[in-house]
Amino acid sequence: MPQTPSDMVRALVLRELEEGKRHDGLWLQAMSESQLNPDKAKQRYIELRTKAMQSDMKNLLIQQIRGAVASRQ
Repeated sequence: MPQTPSDMVRALVLRELEEGKRHDGLWLQAMSESQLNPDKAKQRYIELRTKAMQSDMKNLLIQQIRGAVASRQ
């Protein structure tokens, strides 16, 4: 089952865009997948960045849970 990004992740991606931040590797992938069309690439970049950030946040949460469990043992 695909996981949809949380509202918080979407808001963080929006804030990055408003601040002019861009991850070049993801932008290159988005441009490549969009046949160098900047409008389509921006849409694809948002999808890619949201997915990446959601994954990063999930992994961070898992690490924190593991650390908390380990400290109780």
